[in-house]
Amino acid sequence: MPKCNSCGKRGLFLKIEEDTGLCLECNEQFAKTGKVLTEKITQAKNAATVNTEPADIVQNCKDIERFGNELIQLHRRFKIEPSNELLDLITTYKKMGELAANQTH
Repeated sequence: MPKCNSCGKRGLFLKIEEDTGLCLECNEQFAKTGKVLTEKITQAKNAATVNTEPADIVQNCKDIERFGNELIQLHRRFKIEPSNELLDLITTYKKMGELAANQTH
């Protein structure tokens, strides 16, 4: 019998998303919030690549780290394993922010 990994609903006719293991309601909530955070990460990434001021780059990298961690928390709340790509992205921009911060001193 299908069971949602997040809310625990179960039923013979319950539709579960194959890639997330979530019922349609939980999957919609996850996707909606995840999309907003992903857009914020993308905006910060784009800004970090065009900025030339180290202080601005540091702030963009901090934003990426913050929004990335919020996205990881969202994954955990819905009992979904965050991708290695997301974890690597956060680590990369954390290091980039540290390098940029060292340039301001």
